[in-house]
Amino acid sequence: MKRTYLYDEHLKLGAKMTEFGGWEMPVQYSSIIDEHNAVRTSCGIFDTSHMGTFIISDKDSGDFLNKVTVGDMKNLADKKAKYSMILNENGGVKDDIIVYKFENEYMMVVNAGNLDKDWEWLNRCKTGDTQLKNISADICLLALQGPKAADMLQNMAETDVKSMKYFTCSQLKLKDIPADFCRVARTGYTGEDGFEIFISKNQAVVLWEKLISAGVKPCGLGCRDTLRLEACMPLHGHEIDENINPIDAGFEKIIYWENNFTGKEKLLAIKNAPSKKIIAFECVGGIARNGNKVFFGGKEAGYVTSGTFSPTLRKAIGLALIDFNVNNNEVEIEIHNNRRKAAVVNKPFYKRAK
Repeated sequence: MKRTYLYDEHLKLGAKMTEFGGWEMPVQYSSIIDEHNAVRTSCGIFDTSHMGTFIISDKDSGDFLNKVTVGDMKNLADKKAKYSMILNENGGVKDDIIVYKFENEYMMVVNAGNLDKDWEWLNRCKTGDTQLKNISADICLLALQGPKAADMLQNMAETDVKSMKYFTCSQLKLKDIPADFCRVARTGYTGEDGFEIFISKNQAVVLWEKLISAGVKPCGLGCRDTLRLEACMPLHGHEIDENINPIDAGFEKIIYWENNFTGKEKLLAIKNAPSKKIIAFECVGGIARNGNKVFFGGKEAGYVTSGTFSPTLRKAIGLALIDFNVNNNEVEIEIHNNRRKAAVVNKPFYKRAK
């Protein structure tokens, strides 16, 4: 398995390691609930260096991104970020991504398990004067998340990070850490305020240690999953994948229909007649897990894409992909050969106070 540059730091902190997307990653340090609550009430730090980071530049880069993603990247303003998706020819989601604009170049972050596949796909689709550079192995990506994240980072930065708006990005200058490459975005995957910091790998350990010494709690993939699920953020391979299109997955709002992106023709055919939909549910009598069957009216209607016990809400929650024509506030989910009632609720389960 691959290991991030901070692997030894995780071992020093007693992390329990697990495999994820081909990487050996920390699943927890203390406990999932403890780390989850720290992010919701204070501040946590995640090593997300297993994610892929690409630089897209030169004069045709905007047109290229408008072809390979569903968003209008050509007109993305400087220092702005945009959530988007890369589709296959059938309209299925190859990956969900975030694209950041830095003056004359774009930066794209992709999921760890899709890194090699995405890199090959982008190079295959490349035309004109577009330059692609994979900097994934040269940097570390740290996610600083929680209501105290801005104060924590500002104490270590010369850049005014506290004034940054949600889904913006900037070059980052840190105090006493002269990093060759250092950028920051006010984005995250937890439903909380926070920042994602891209830093040269040889300076990453110093920043990691400074944040933890300042009281930031190290957090693993376990609570990252419970946090994102409470916020109803999708996980590739669960709520989205190459056989699920963004319309059925509930993401039509991110599609810029003016562009001729890959997969558009297939999406147009189902735009006004989706066959599936993602629902949020609260389960009684058990915790539903990925793959559990969903029933309505005695008939199988879909399956659970993600399920867990919510540390914030103190109840079993989950997301499911079901037939679009099921319109009811209650379904049944098969858990250990028993069908349990589940109430369909509004998304997200958790939304932070502004």
